[in-house]
Amino acid sequence: MSDTGSARLDATANHVALRVRDLDAALRFYRDLIGLPVTRTGKTPGNEDSVWLPGLQLIHDPNLSAEAGGRLDHLALGVTNIEEVCQRLDAAGCEVDTPLQHRTAEQVGRPLTMAFYRDPEGNRVELLRYDD
Repeated sequence: MSDTGSARLDATANHVALRVRDLDAALRFYRDLIGLPVTRTGKTPGNEDSVWLPGLQLIHDPNLSAEAGGRLDHLALGVTNIEEVCQRLDAAGCEVDTPLQHRTAEQVGRPLTMAFYRDPEGNRVELLRYDD
């Protein structure tokens, strides 16, 4: 396996996002039982309630079926060379959910650059860089 074109990761900016039917139950599990502190709360761009804990985002989705048992929404990877990584993904024909964009996330309160792609299995992968 070649290491050319590697992503330069920023370990402070990564999380897994889970869609949950019962946000209160999920908070009891992750916050109260496991002990992860809530770092912020807010709305997703789709106006869904979200709660962030270290390495984890819980997205309230009351419409999930009971059989689904929860669902991975996306995996976020902090990448310092995000433009280069997105160019490689685009050149390889990877599916783009949200093209590369610069924005300020109000719940974070600082500017960032981000994009969403689909991996070969169809999972959403968020690439992000905080632009302080």
